[in-house]
Amino acid sequence: MSLAGRDEVKALFKYPLLEAIAHRRARRFPLGCTLDSEGLQFVSQQEPLPLSDIETAILCWAGNGITGSIVADMAPNPGGNLFNSWLGRAVPYACNVHNVKLFFTDDNGTFVYHPENVAKPMAVDGEEDWENIMTQYREGCEKVMDERVDFVHRSLIRQMHWNTNKPGTTIFIPVADQTAEYIDFLLGVFDYEGYGYQLFDGARGCLAGLEEWISSGKLKGPKVDMASFEFSVLGLNLSPAYMMLENIHLVAEAMGLGSVVFGGYTGKVMLGVTPMSAGLGFRSVADKNDKPNPVGLDGVFEGYCPPYYGSMGEAVEAFAEKKFGSGSLYSAEYDGLLPFKDWKKVQPHYHHPSRTSIEQVKAFCNYVYETYGRFPATFDTMLVPIWLQAHHLELDFYKKYYPGEMVTEVQRHHLEQWHR
Repeated sequence: MSLAGRDEVKALFKYPLLEAIAHRRARRFPLGCTLDSEGLQFVSQQEPLPLSDIETAILCWAGNGITGSIVADMAPNPGGNLFNSWLGRAVPYACNVHNVKLFFTDDNGTFVYHPENVAKPMAVDGEEDWENIMTQYREGCEKVMDERVDFVHRSLIRQMHWNTNKPGTTIFIPVADQTAEYIDFLLGVFDYEGYGYQLFDGARGCLAGLEEWISSGKLKGPKVDMASFEFSVLGLNLSPAYMMLENIHLVAEAMGLGSVVFGGYTGKVMLGVTPMSAGLGFRSVADKNDKPNPVGLDGVFEGYCPPYYGSMGEAVEAFAEKKFGSGSLYSAEYDGLLPFKDWKKVQPHYHHPSRTSIEQVKAFCNYVYETYGRFPATFDTMLVPIWLQAHHLELDFYKKYYPGEMVTEVQRHHLEQWHR
């Protein structure tokens, strides 16, 4: 049966947003679990129940699904060339760079969800489009491991051992790449010759590879410490991860599932770059201080940095070519989904960065990598800031210990509505 024919999906699409916000809580007790505590003791008499494909697909789409095209209502010149894609997702990205991928792990293994194609500017605009959510799930999911991610208990705070990553649960893990938006941001600030940032390395008391242009007066924008600049980029890059999980949290509430956003676990362990666990299996490279830096998952999610490129200069060139080269989203021959009625009229007005601007970006990025052995200099290339677990609730636990209003009617009737 298609999604449009399911009563529970119809009810979900009508669920009030403000009601989901008002009722959203972390509800942690999954079916099949045991809580052994002096204050709260309970042994579930039910078997674990995994999320169905429909439930998983809807939650994935709420986190990082494609909603259609962006509006792109910014003057093409100056500044309109900051966009990196015309596709819009369920959460906003700085410069629409789409540099966070949503991984999830459940009883069937570990997957990455990152759909990349839709046919309509409003991809889900009514019941006739709901099936597109399942299409994105089927076409946009790639299995990366046959098993669940191994959560190392000695790395996870003890309060979370009893219910985390148990059979039947699904954990959503956003992984943020720090290189793509970093390079894009630099192309933006150096785009108009003479006005780019005079970036300097305050930790080492020197200019950051830009001496040629600063000393000649060709670069006379504001003086900015590299560490401060990187901190600004970090905030932009991590924000989609938090918004993904809030979307999933709210939709899980509306569906009648239990869900909890949590941390308490080092991201490097999750990525698998410590000896404790294989985690998600990311590759790491030791920096100049011999500290491991996760740089990507080979063939799945690779940073714009070595070892995937011979140098940061090569990585910058590759990024610029992907964004502005032949067949790219700013080219006259681009044939993907567009937000505009008349691309031929709008396209010629988009500005491409000059060769000087690209060389400045390359010089700075080469300085960072050659000096610190990593890119960025002050934090890891790939980061996992936070994650979320979704599960079916053990209602008898809440009936025993909590007032009735702490469980919603949707949660009480979830199984009969979604698992008939």
